[in-house]
Amino acid sequence: ISAIRDILDYYVRTSVITLALESPTLDDLLEKWTGIVKKGLPYVVAVDDKQNVIGYAYAGGFRDRQGYRHTVEISLFCHAEHTSKGIGPLLLQKGIAILREPTNYPEYIATPRSEDDKIRMVMACMSIDDTSWRNGLGLRDFYVKHGFEQVAHLKSVGHRFERWCVYLS
Repeated sequence: ISAIRDILDYYVRTSVITLALESPTLDDLLEKWTGIVKKGLPYVVAVDDKQNVIGYAYAGGFRDRQGYRHTVEISLFCHAEHTSKGIGPLLLQKGIAILREPTNYPEYIATPRSEDDKIRMVMACMSIDDTSWRNGLGLRDFYVKHGFEQVAHLKSVGHRFERWCVYLS
């Protein structure tokens, strides 16, 4: 959990990829992981050949309303020294494969969701910073390349580093 916190802390301190203003505690992250796993959702961690955590991805519930139970939002973070090395696509592909066929991945999903709760929609929502990679659209382009479609563009809904951010979904 501490390696995951270190990865997330980097993005909290340096980017708008997360709109968190402070890094979560280890207890916060453990509680989040427990909640995700209890809901029958994947939390995938990538490690290098020395077992160092180099990235992670998870699917979390979208909104806290029962009617949204078929929809998840995927989150993906790579260690800053391991971006653009193919880890992000691997994490994304693995997470989506688990969501599609959870019974094929008992190491990730101990208790699969019932048919009535099966995931039918995976979203990738993001805030963008026009001062970053490809004017902030690099992350959007990454998701589009992997089969996602931009369906929303919300202007000035997030505020970080003394500027307003666009939120894409």
